[in-house]
Amino acid sequence: MVSKKTLKGNSIVLADNLSYHGIVMIPATSKIKSVILLSSLIVIIGMVAASNFVEQRSVDNSKIPQKLEESRGFQRWITNIKNKGFEDIKADEFTLKEENEIYNTKWIKIYSADDPVEKENYERTFSELEETKFLVLSPSKRLLIDIRSTERAGYLQNEARVYGQLDDKIIDSRILDCSLRANCVFDRAWFLENDLFAITEFSRDIDKKDETAVECTKDQECSYTFKVHLIDMKHNKRWTYESPEFNAISNLLVPEL
Repeated sequence: MVSKKTLKGNSIVLADNLSYHGIVMIPATSKIKSVILLSSLIVIIGMVAASNFVEQRSVDNSKIPQKLEESRGFQRWITNIKNKGFEDIKADEFTLKEENEIYNTKWIKIYSADDPVEKENYERTFSELEETKFLVLSPSKRLLIDIRSTERAGYLQNEARVYGQLDDKIIDSRILDCSLRANCVFDRAWFLENDLFAITEFSRDIDKKDETAVECTKDQECSYTFKVHLIDMKHNKRWTYESPEFNAISNLLVPEL
């Protein structure tokens, strides 16, 4: 059997005396074009799939996560505000307002749980706080949230504190603050996991950093929103979800929350 391949221009010439009685021309350019088109199609499909994935992630992230919405703490909280006259407030109407990292040297102090002095101080402090009313304990009973609207242990009335042991670290953190100009109050907190928890806030519908916002006293009717802060200590993240605005008088509503 004699077989011979020769290249002429942009074509491959294949001669096979047993299989063919002549010369068959197979255009090389067509093969190259097919490969290029197929590769391009794969790339386009991949780009579209990636775009859809990113878009879906964005859509999902803009609303309260299902895990948070279905948690016992959230269901009790939203049922309570509905019973107080806010029947129109729905979980799917909360939208993502901001996303931040939580670990900041200005806001948090971290000590080693292996340090005997710090460990002893932690056990004493935690024991004292554990007996205080209105604090929320983690499932492991090693971390607590303090959202009391009073000044205590160096924390102001508009600051939420997280204290306790997480893994091999002792943490004392001003995990969240809100604007007094916004007549803010943290009304509830609950854990979803040992390092994942939520804090709810009632405050005026203004930027908490805006010091020029028109004053509205707690006895006046103002525009307010509910906010749900989801805090993930393990992944250093805080997401804030906000309800549509509504009018209310703080001094009448807050005692009912």
